[in-house]
Amino acid sequence: MIPYFPFKGTDKSAIALEEFHTVESVPLHRHNFQEFVLITKGSCLHQYKNISMPLIPGDVFLIPPHQEHTYTIETPVSMYNCQFYPEEIADWWVEQFGGLIKDLTEPESNNPISPADLNRQNIIHLSVPEAERVQKMMEIILYEQKEQDFAFEQVKQDYLNLILIIISRARLRQFAIVPNKESPRNDIIAKAQKFIEDNLAEQIDFSNYAREHNISLGYFRSIFKSATGLPPVEYLNRLRMVRAVEYLKDHTLTISDVSAAVGIYDPNYFSRLFRKIIGYSPSEFRKSGF
Repeated sequence: MIPYFPFKGTDKSAIALEEFHTVESVPLHRHNFQEFVLITKGSCLHQYKNISMPLIPGDVFLIPPHQEHTYTIETPVSMYNCQFYPEEIADWWVEQFGGLIKDLTEPESNNPISPADLNRQNIIHLSVPEAERVQKMMEIILYEQKEQDFAFEQVKQDYLNLILIIISRARLRQFAIVPNKESPRNDIIAKAQKFIEDNLAEQIDFSNYAREHNISLGYFRSIFKSATGLPPVEYLNRLRMVRAVEYLKDHTLTISDVSAAVGIYDPNYFSRLFRKIIGYSPSEFRKSGF
């Protein structure tokens, strides 16, 4: 029997926010409230809809009520977890924000292209300024939740509304080009994803790749981003850093070895990129005990 996790709220706002810093995996569970999660540091695997998806800082997603999911922690992870009951926030809330929630929790396509496709769990990747803005708003919610000053419940609700709007705007930009054409567009992207995953240790030139497949670089970038949610270079770097997390667990490999194994032949650049994407330097990651 898969357990239901309890709602953590104790006030009348119908919103409960927690900040986690953990190295422990979260077992399979479900809940009867809406939940959204923002990863702020580290990396983990999120199991949802029978798909295991690596998450990195800046990733945000919503889980509807009664859906099973679990986290396997890859590095020490920091995340914000916001639980809320839409129907209890205000009489008008569901009418105004219900469609927005539906868009955030349902994928663009029921036929995802690749296991590495962010669309499969409808993950939205916030830019650094967006993630920082959302994090500051959640810190305000945490403060109001703790201090419970005059009208704090209203403040919590107002900031939740703003956060959901920011996430929705990011989603609209992330999946801005979504033509309903299964082929040959999907075939191009599927082949590109396989090429990237098979050649992470190589230097990949997307200009050459597009030219070899008789399409313009601009068109390739557009359809790739619409399908995966990320431009090709960001997608490549994401996969490289997730793969690097696995290699770094082997302490017989030097940082230079790991860097080369994921196709980056400047260890200093690799370390900067790893910190930027994962939130830790490679050496800090190893010191964490993983």
